[in-house]
Amino acid sequence: MNNRESLVNFILSVVKISKDDAEKIANTFHPIEFQEKDYLLRANEVSDDYLYLERGLMRTFLYNLEGEEITIDFFTEDNIVFEITSFFNRIRSEAYIQAITKCKGFRISYEELNTLFHTKPAFRDFGRAILVKEFIASQGRNYGMINRTAKERYQNLLSTKPQILQYAPLKCIASYLGVTDSTLSRLRKKM
Repeated sequence: MNNRESLVNFILSVVKISKDDAEKIANTFHPIEFQEKDYLLRANEVSDDYLYLERGLMRTFLYNLEGEEITIDFFTEDNIVFEITSFFNRIRSEAYIQAITKCKGFRISYEELNTLFHTKPAFRDFGRAILVKEFIASQGRNYGMINRTAKERYQNLLSTKPQILQYAPLKCIASYLGVTDSTLSRLRKKM
């Protein structure tokens, strides 16, 4: 079992390809580690990292007009982490991506990803599947902010990403759910 076995297994779980193809793709990724509060990306930088998060917890956030941090998303282990708009459009990011805990994963650059797209049809299928999954998750979150109560959003977070509640600061969770810190405290007491 090589040190990229989790990445190989992740690729195989996303797209039906041979293990040999999955290993070749995984071998183009580079190991990387982050300490708590390290940044994968800062606002005004162009995103160049496509990261498979093997271990740890990260978040995407930006600042609202009042200068408050608003958490947009959390990334848990066994997921792809990148800022889609900046990465593909090669423009400066409006968002930050930061490690909440120590993190370990594998990354490839924009250039390396494009090389894979053009040389490995299996990777095109993988990339397409990841984008579809992320689009569906983003749309579900947007809909949930409109047509679910705070309690329902909290319950959904509990059932889909319980590790966030264990490791993320409550202020980050509250902003992600679109509630105040005190509302989140009340929800937690009731549950």
